[in-house]
Amino acid sequence: MILLVLITSAAFAWFFIGREMALIRSQLETHGISIINGFLLNPSIDLLIEHGAGPNRSLLQGIAERLVMDEDVLFCTIMDSHGDWMAHAVKKGFFPDIQTTHTITQPLQSKRGQATGTIQIGLSLKKLDDHLFQLRRDILIVTLGVIGLGFLLTLIATRILIKPIGELVSATEEVTRGELARTVDIRSRDEIGDLATAFNTMTLQLKESRNDLEKKVDERTHQLAENVAELNRARTITLKMLEDLQTAKRELEMANRELKEMDETKMKFIGIASHELKTPLTAIKANIDFILSEKEGRLPDYLKSYLLTIQRNTNRIQETMDHMLDLSRVRSGILHFDREPIFLSEVIGGYINEVRPVDKNLTIEVNIPPGLSVYADRNRLHDIFINLLSNAFKFTPEGGQVSIMASQRDDEILNAVQDTGIGIPEDQLQKIFDEFYQVETGKYGGTGLGLAITKRLVEGHGGRIWAASQLGKGAAFYFTLPASEEKRDGRTDRS
Repeated sequence: MILLVLITSAAFAWFFIGREMALIRSQLETHGISIINGFLLNPSIDLLIEHGAGPNRSLLQGIAERLVMDEDVLFCTIMDSHGDWMAHAVKKGFFPDIQTTHTITQPLQSKRGQATGTIQIGLSLKKLDDHLFQLRRDILIVTLGVIGLGFLLTLIATRILIKPIGELVSATEEVTRGELARTVDIRSRDEIGDLATAFNTMTLQLKESRNDLEKKVDERTHQLAENVAELNRARTITLKMLEDLQTAKRELEMANRELKEMDETKMKFIGIASHELKTPLTAIKANIDFILSEKEGRLPDYLKSYLLTIQRNTNRIQETMDHMLDLSRVRSGILHFDREPIFLSEVIGGYINEVRPVDKNLTIEVNIPPGLSVYADRNRLHDIFINLLSNAFKFTPEGGQVSIMASQRDDEILNAVQDTGIGIPEDQLQKIFDEFYQVETGKYGGTGLGLAITKRLVEGHGGRIWAASQLGKGAAFYFTLPASEEKRDGRTDRS
């Protein structure tokens, strides 16, 4: 309330003081102009100013001094048209101060309308200061009186309004400390009384809610204790399971090590056995081929059929030995890749002729651009295509078609070998690249190593291989190899 009174008083003071200052200044301005106009009514003024030299200056000085005798005039200055002083008078005891003086300046003209000079008088602002001081004092007295009255009203309001609110605050603090039975006895018919009634209702509800909550807490505590006991039992069972899992893990790790050692032993045995068997097998094959060439004489037909059977099975055994040796080299990591740019269109015909069956009538379609080349090992590229083409020819029936395609995809060459054979079941497409896995066992023969070796050879070049098939509609094998480009200066650059 005091702040409101001070703000209101300041606003009224600013308004009234400003208005009084403007009014008094206007009165001073009017008074000064009337003094100057009275000075100008003197008919001899024009003559005195026009002939200001000589004795006329003393007459003008006397006029100026008479003007200063006015109680409101502090100084008077009369100047000619050039700005030179012709008369100047100052009230006794006056010191020039712009803050206590209001200056009025008015030009002088002759009867012919010519500018003859300027008169300037300074009016005292003492009346204005005195009046403003009295006005400020009155406003201060009124403000202090209003503040005192407001303070008195505040005390009365405190006794009437604040006391019940204080009781409510005290009761609220007690409720906060847990004394929910606390109520207040306020029976007024105003908002405070309504608040007290609501407070009493609230405390009663809080007490009932606390009793219900304590009951629920006891029930939940009992339930929690049972849950904790159940969790402890589950924890014991879990720890036992973890111990069993750790034991199983150790056993699995041991079995894995043993399997790894067995696999290494198996691969070592395969490598040694294949290498040792290859020499006598080569001699057998050479002798059989020589006998079948009939350079030493014609063979009986009954004996020739036996020798052809021996030759066919010898070739199968040699193929198996080659696959096992290749797998051994790949698995051991000693397989070396001597890469170079190879034009696919120049080598694919030889690959086809090498494995093309003579006892089947198959359509072979080749779609490879002439200038398309790969950056690969020549021998490994031969093995990749031979394995895929052998499978395609083997599983494609009489009258079927085998397609060989290649195209560039960014910095890779996408190769495809497709056939119209028996196809591969969809659930076995991911297994066919596993070692020793065969989709059809016994019917078509084979070791189950060709695709496994092909996959490792493709990945060794930095590519990837995958298959797509529909049962009964053929299969397609796709693989990528890095591309190469011939520069204009003849050097080879891998792209």
